[in-house]
Amino acid sequence: MRKEAKCERAPLLKPFTHMETLVVALIIRGEPYKQIWTKLHIARSTMMAHAHHAAAKIPGDLRPMMRIHFWGRGATVAQLTGVGWMPSPPNG
Repeated sequence: MRKEAKCERAPLLKPFTHMETLVVALIIRGEPYKQIWTKLHIARSTMMAHAHHAAAKIPGDLRPMMRIHFWGRGATVAQLTGVGWMPSPPNG
């Protein structure tokens, strides 16, 4: 029986701070940004700063919020950087 290769979530370059963890968790859950900053009792700019700092700790070259979303869904380093990814050929 052949074992399938297990792909693991991309490791963080540095650990998240407590606030980054909270913001990332809420983003991954799909909370609207306004609910996040309201729920955490912080300014919008503070919430966005935490999100961008957290995204910088996730490897990859995707835009910051996309990096957080994909990483939250278990993306590998290859998926976050585009290594080994090829688009599907067009139909027709």
